[in-house]
Amino acid sequence: MKFKTENSEKNNTPYSDAVEFNEFIQFSGMLGLDENGLVEGGIVPETEQIFKNLKANLDYYNLDFSNIVKSLVMIKNMDDFPEFNKTYLKNFDKPYPVRSAFGVADLAFGACIEIEFLAKK
Repeated sequence: MKFKTENSEKNNTPYSDAVEFNEFIQFSGMLGLDENGLVEGGIVPETEQIFKNLKANLDYYNLDFSNIVKSLVMIKNMDDFPEFNKTYLKNFDKPYPVRSAFGVADLAFGACIEIEFLAKK
């Protein structure tokens, strides 16, 4: 297994950004964080930032969104799900990755959403 730790080391966080095993890459849960912290504006800007962060991580492995096979969505307010879904669908074409979604009580940094992704090389 190979561990990607660029961002986690830079931010001094106790987890790896991603773990590569066989033909798969499991990415840690992503928040809508940029170099200044959590982006402002709620569910849509946070989701857009998550996809910017995902793209950077996929680029590291020479992959793109078509390599994503699964996502796990944790959303703080399920009333935000339709707006989140519109933004999410801008990034994927059919056939879509499999997906699970859960309403959660709270997320780190007061985020509205966190998404984990699994990619296949």
